Amino acid sequence: MQPRPVYIRLLIHLLLAAFLANAANKFFVRDLEYEAEHHFYERIFDFRGDAPDQYRIVPLLPLKVLTTQLSFNYAVLLYNALLGFLAFELFYLLMAGFRETHKYAVAVLFAVLYIFFQYTGWRPDTMGLLVVCAGSMALAQRRFAGPLHELVLVISVALLTFCRADIALVYGLMFAAGYTRSWPVRTLLVLLPIAGQFALQSYIFPEAAYYSQKLMLGDNLRFYYLLRHPATYLILAVGLIWWGAIRSFLRLTFRKYLRVYLLLSGYIFLVLFIGRLNEYRLYLPFLPIFLAMASDTYNYSKHEKGARAV
Repeated sequence: MQPRPVYIRLLIHLLLAAFLANAANKFFVRDLEYEAEHHFYERIFDFRGDAPDQYRIVPLLPLKVLTTQLSFNYAVLLYNALLGFLAFELFYLLMAGFRETHKYAVAVLFAVLYIFFQYTGWRPDTMGLLVVCAGSMALAQRRFAGPLHELVLVISVALLTFCRADIALVYGLMFAAGYTRSWPVRTLLVLLPIAGQFALQSYIFPEAAYYSQKLMLGDNLRFYYLLRHPATYLILAVGLIWWGAIRSFLRLTFRKYLRVYLLLSGYIFLVLFIGRLNEYRLYLPFLPIFLAMASDTYNYSKHEKGARAV
């Protein structure tokens, strides 16, 4: 099947972004009104908000600019539409090895499910973080020549540190393990998120106090919130329907991308203690990684089949 013209792809992604943004605003209208009434984001934009949201300032800066011209609800709507469009474009880029129809299937599925990923804790910066993650992954996949490649990795991790330090550490460890052979760069990639989080807490926003519990292990072990989340049952259904394809993907990727599976396991273990397992938006930063993995695996399978046919 021939790829659709570029303008058709852009139109599809614009329509999906408009759907996603409208659905999110309608679904979380009460949260939007609550945040506006209690000035939660207004204080963050003024650099005096609560932790940990104040530490994740980079994805919120475009929203801060939009709120100077629009009411909060409309600013969030436009923010999700614009960044959602960028996310779809980056996903398309990461899925270079996919068939055209599969690329759009992933985009449609993501657009529909996005509001459910946010079900337990609406955060507008989720899309901003996802765009930075997808952009970082796309740039890392380019593998620029010489020192430029290492510079791109370092800048990506530094930027992610001011989005979410835990995700920055995940990407830093992944880049250090598989995208550079320079030990000084590897060390920097791992230390940057740790040093950045320390600077955020101690020097940049020292007055930001945590508004949530720091230890969530007891809540998670009860599985109370996990079982109340509608997406939990959807994920189980998807697992049953496509178990054969999932098992095949795991078999093809597990050894080659063992570091990714270890990082995901470690991250879930961390969420078990300091987050909620049912906050599925927390796992979205792994989506660009798995899209790149799947694309690479799909390309490899095609070449392998072609070689056998010859």
